[in-house]
Amino acid sequence: MRSAKPGRRPITPPAIALIAQRFRVDKPPVAFENGGYTAVNFGTRAQPTQLIGNGFKVLSISLPTGPSTLTRLPLDFRIRQLQCFLTLSDLLNYGKTARALYMSQPTITFQIKSLEESFGVKLFERDRHQVRLTDAGFAFREYAQTIVDTVDAARECLGGLHTRLRLRVSCGPVGQFILLPAVLRSLAAQYPEFELEISELTTEQQMTRLPEGKVDALLMVGALPVSGMRFDPICKEPLVGVVSHDSPLAARGSISVYDLRDTGLIASRAKDCRFHQPYLHGLLAPYGITPRIVESPHSCPVQFAYAAAGEGIAIATASMAACTFPGVAFLPFEEALPAMQLGMAALESNERLAMKVFRQVVLECARATFGEQNELRLAQPKRKLRLHQPIRAAYETTRAAS
Repeated sequence: MRSAKPGRRPITPPAIALIAQRFRVDKPPVAFENGGYTAVNFGTRAQPTQLIGNGFKVLSISLPTGPSTLTRLPLDFRIRQLQCFLTLSDLLNYGKTARALYMSQPTITFQIKSLEESFGVKLFERDRHQVRLTDAGFAFREYAQTIVDTVDAARECLGGLHTRLRLRVSCGPVGQFILLPAVLRSLAAQYPEFELEISELTTEQQMTRLPEGKVDALLMVGALPVSGMRFDPICKEPLVGVVSHDSPLAARGSISVYDLRDTGLIASRAKDCRFHQPYLHGLLAPYGITPRIVESPHSCPVQFAYAAAGEGIAIATASMAACTFPGVAFLPFEEALPAMQLGMAALESNERLAMKVFRQVVLECARATFGEQNELRLAQPKRKLRLHQPIRAAYETTRAAS
């Protein structure tokens, strides 16, 4: 390998990148012990080339071969090399492959040779009359195609992240049983390409995964203390007691908070929701009642099963009475307990089209499900039209582009 002569600038990594771009080749898959680059190989037939107007000259186009100066990078290959290999394996002609990929024939030769050196096997046999795959080439072809297909799929996915209508949502009980069916129907009718992934999470999981970006929105939950969260209030729900059909309370048609003195109150485990038990204590404290907590899993159907078995009384929102749960009765409270504010939570930084579409559909469905009189803080009809039209236009543009 020649060294730079006095008065000439050495070849630097940016210069090598420019050379590689000009001649449509990659940098050789080698690393020098001193970490610097002083030579570039354009292929076995390349000649020393002077680049005019760039302030440097190519001083050498050969690579050192001595073991003391060269360290081979294990499996250091590039997607371009795989594309060259696959095209050559189809055409079995270096000239046709070069024309198909808009590259020079020496470049194709260099790419294939570099790939063979990376794996330490011969992929092609070549003589004056033909090019053919070796047994190793046949075996490697399937793997190379899989890698290229995976990279293409990743590029397509990453390129459409901001326009793709896909969202991951976790629902509270009212969202899951009351509002979600209407939202799913509306999305299917208005935005058939929308992909909605629903997951059932505990409150603690919701608070962890929302800021981590593992879930995009929380439907029909309270205003959780998550930094950077946007909370859209949807409705205020009155509270009801959930008691067993076998309980004497079920025949009364209503329930008093004082009935909770002598029976257990079903609540989520603290590890699933840190707020549920303190909320119940605060709810009953003005009446001088300290509830006897019966811990259960966070699942609403499981808590209702506890109530049906007579393990205690659960407190739920009034809209849950519209669902059919065997063995329980939903009773309104005789006292005026504070209503529960529910809404949709998402990060303020999430401005993707999918999030805007989902928020609009949720608000429309909430208005139709709960009505305008249930203390809904929703947009008025005229404002809704102004908001909906740009979202629809953006959606149509996305569909046309895809």
